[in-house]
Amino acid sequence: MSQTFFRYFHDLFKQPSQSDTQVFQLVELKYDRVYILYAFLIHFSTYFLLILPPFFSFIPDMLPYLFGITIARLVLLSQNYAKTNKLGFIIFFSGFVSDALLYAAVCSALVRAPSLENFYLSNAYLMAMSVPVLLYSLRLDRLSCIYGGVYFVFFHLVYIYFIPANIVESTSLLSRVFPIFIFTGSALIGSVFILNKRKNISDLYKLSEERRYMQQELELAKKVQDALFPKDLKIPGIKYKYYRKNPNLIGGDFFDFVQLREGNVGVFLTDVAGHGISSAMVASIMKVLVSTIPYRFKLSPGKLLEYLDERLAKDLNKYHASAVYLFFDFVEKRLNIGNAGHPYLIHAPKADLFSEIETNGAILGFNIRSPIVQEKLLSFASGDRFVIYTDGLIESVTSRGEELGAEGFLQILNKNRALTELHELEDAILQELKSEFGIEAFADDTMFLLLEVD
Repeated sequence: MSQTFFRYFHDLFKQPSQSDTQVFQLVELKYDRVYILYAFLIHFSTYFLLILPPFFSFIPDMLPYLFGITIARLVLLSQNYAKTNKLGFIIFFSGFVSDALLYAAVCSALVRAPSLENFYLSNAYLMAMSVPVLLYSLRLDRLSCIYGGVYFVFFHLVYIYFIPANIVESTSLLSRVFPIFIFTGSALIGSVFILNKRKNISDLYKLSEERRYMQQELELAKKVQDALFPKDLKIPGIKYKYYRKNPNLIGGDFFDFVQLREGNVGVFLTDVAGHGISSAMVASIMKVLVSTIPYRFKLSPGKLLEYLDERLAKDLNKYHASAVYLFFDFVEKRLNIGNAGHPYLIHAPKADLFSEIETNGAILGFNIRSPIVQEKLLSFASGDRFVIYTDGLIESVTSRGEELGAEGFLQILNKNRALTELHELEDAILQELKSEFGIEAFADDTMFLLLEVD
């Protein structure tokens, strides 16, 4: 308890850092205006004294004090939207004058009607003046409540001096000075409120700055990741279009082309578990692994995926991923497929229906199976189309509350299979997802890749 009190007392007089000072200067005027508004509204409550004993017996004598309080608060209210560098001083001066007039009114009534009953009533009214002290806690000035408490203690000491002698003789010292303890306690409590508010503002600003910095880092990471994707890359023998969407700017969905000798092409696509920064970094690492893998592995989906499985299990044992690798052999006109726990490849012979090609394989990163996949060979011809996608697409929830599923995606593809250009098919897929299934946004990383053999 004593340590907590000492910490607050230390914070009360500790010089704030330059950054904190700049932050407080940005919002201090806003809090001062809130204080001014509440101070103006609350001062009207002093007029209730006119219906309380003994004040209702001296209404003509009390009104000048109350009108003076109203004038002081009106002057303060007029400064609420004025451009002034001395608003803090005006707030303090207005409060000092208003509270002094209120104290003078209470003291005047007691002097006019010096009874023991009126003394205790006056004490009760004066202790209610802890509200103006606490009201200063609406501000950000660390010493606002302390200033208020100090001048209220001063007022009360003057008030004690003017208490009639017969009341002094009939009361204890504690009863006469008790309001001083109330004002002191209110000043300390209000100061704690102010310090906590300043700390919260400082913390929120720091969090905001960290968030802004992280956002900048994410945007930079997005640019880096975007640069890793093929852009306007001419792939001999294949036309392609792709779509990807990440809820967190960057994600773990990634694909790349592997250009090989004799005009052959490999297509690698992966979906790292999770989404965000960590999965995006793992996806980038997998691109590097695929780019630097021994050439002979690039000719075999099974060997390439098994190599990635071992590296993930050994070097990144907290992460796993699904992946698919397609090896287009344009000499033999054959496609070799390796699928490691990924959604099935979709194939449509020229002008024919789209259908899934079932494959068998385990997810990467657990090193639980060797060989990791069973390769599958498929003949292809000019005009054939292939579609690879990540599960974020088919796991999207439709307007009917159901997942789209592979069947829903196949329905969209077959409905638009007559479209001759891949960009038209891409636009149609996105339009159908929105209009037919009510999917306007994806909750997970989502990507699909459209391929067409020249």
